[in-house]
Amino acid sequence: MKKSILALGAAAALGGLGFAGTAHAVAYFGDGGVRTATANEVRLTPGAVGHMLFTPYYSTAGSNGTLFNITNTDGVNGKAVKVRFRGAANSDDVLDFTLFLSPGDVWSASVTAGPDGRAQISTNDKSCTIPDASAWPATFSTLRLPAYISEEAKTANLNEGYIEVLNMADIPSTLLSPGIPGTVTAGLAAGKPNPVYTNIKHVAGVAPCAGTAFQDLLSTTVAANGSEAEGYGLAAPTGGLMGSWALFNQSELAVYSGNMTAASAARATTTNPDGVTPTPGVGYIAFAPQVPVPVGAAVNVRSLTGDPLLASNRVIPLWFDLPDMSTPIAINHADNAPDQASFLSFALGRAAVMNDYIATAAGAAVPMQTDWVVSQPTRRYHAAVSYGASAAAAAIAFNDDQNSSSSPVVTASPFNNRYGVLTLSSTDFGPQACVMAGFGSTDREERVNVSSGSFSPGVTSPYCGEVFTVQFGGTSVLQAVVTKRKVTPVSDAGWASLRLMGSNRLPIVGYAATSLKNAAIGGNYGMTLPHRWND
Repeated sequence: MKKSILALGAAAALGGLGFAGTAHAVAYFGDGGVRTATANEVRLTPGAVGHMLFTPYYSTAGSNGTLFNITNTDGVNGKAVKVRFRGAANSDDVLDFTLFLSPGDVWSASVTAGPDGRAQISTNDKSCTIPDASAWPATFSTLRLPAYISEEAKTANLNEGYIEVLNMADIPSTLLSPGIPGTVTAGLAAGKPNPVYTNIKHVAGVAPCAGTAFQDLLSTTVAANGSEAEGYGLAAPTGGLMGSWALFNQSELAVYSGNMTAASAARATTTNPDGVTPTPGVGYIAFAPQVPVPVGAAVNVRSLTGDPLLASNRVIPLWFDLPDMSTPIAINHADNAPDQASFLSFALGRAAVMNDYIATAAGAAVPMQTDWVVSQPTRRYHAAVSYGASAAAAAIAFNDDQNSSSSPVVTASPFNNRYGVLTLSSTDFGPQACVMAGFGSTDREERVNVSSGSFSPGVTSPYCGEVFTVQFGGTSVLQAVVTKRKVTPVSDAGWASLRLMGSNRLPIVGYAATSLKNAAIGGNYGMTLPHRWND
């Protein structure tokens, strides 16, 4: 029987996994006790290793499937990791879970279409997860999608999106603070073996993953301080995560792949000898239990997420909605999730992206087609579509709508409504927020596409969705559906640019995927080129 992640979370809350009923606490957001935070800010890491990872696009549309790996390069500490899948249309949470990596561990999974056509995640990896191995495969959930769209549209919304990965806390081999009475660490002094670490450390290739060792991690009372959090076996996170992804077109046997984009809790203005890579630091613990229990008054949700729907209670925040990529992990953003979201978004900010394309005519000896993926992986923490009871009632909610006399106050955002960056559009797949961008292309003989707007100034038009695809040829290489946008380049090969309206710089990552077919030998190939920029 296949169960959704939400159903499994509910089972945990009701005792179905044998963990409920504990009166102990582990949810904690803040500095550690013994291991204190040294990271001042969140910065991009060109080496693709850090505290946060973004996969620009996953897909099970058409004949696609997606594989991905998450690696702990830390040879000393285990990691408690939040993995969250968000839909392409409006970055709705469609599935999330907690993953535990032992030192040097690699966890892998596949996302494919299930028997009902909806995306599902499968793994035979032996690392520990909450929900546990009995929950897999897990089908993505439609609970956060607009209720009024068709079942077919809901399925399509599940099948394309992007992935977030966050190091919530380290799991050290020994306790950094004394164990907490009445817990699995009860009676243990600092320096004694950490039962949580023992539970996630592989023995003969398999981690024990005993439910009793995780019982405190499913509690919903907030730890009083960092030392108490350390008494449960947690420690301030040091990062060291890296990831890779591969999108397989299973009908054509073409593969597109790349590294996950990484950001670190880093020491401000300090870099490694290359002058570019930030010096990693120790971040704040940001750990919440994987259960669907309302957060309520336990914490100030607005200080922990920039998501305007959660911050305003348009969507009731549940514990497994936390943490996210806006939850503060650096000193300079303490208790101010919108501030961290803005800092990270500006670091990812691009005024324009450019890349190669090729779209040969039908009947070519080697047919080639290109799609672009343009992902805005932090937009959810500034603006989100509030669906309402009908498409007519939908509206864009901005996190600066939440400004009040109470802290935190949003002072800067690339998506603030006062800039008029986003517009709302009604589509077959539900309401979507759109950015305005000018498309231009130049072929290999310097001819410029003027009908769609030259590079500057240019004609702007809406590109809708949190992750949208741009189709250059007669068919979509990625078999995209939900946010596909077709363009007409000046000729069948060259380079192109998407330039945002005005002086806006929006968080963008992505790539060009080009399909190549050699009809003479029946060969199918895929080429992946990350986007470039010079602004």
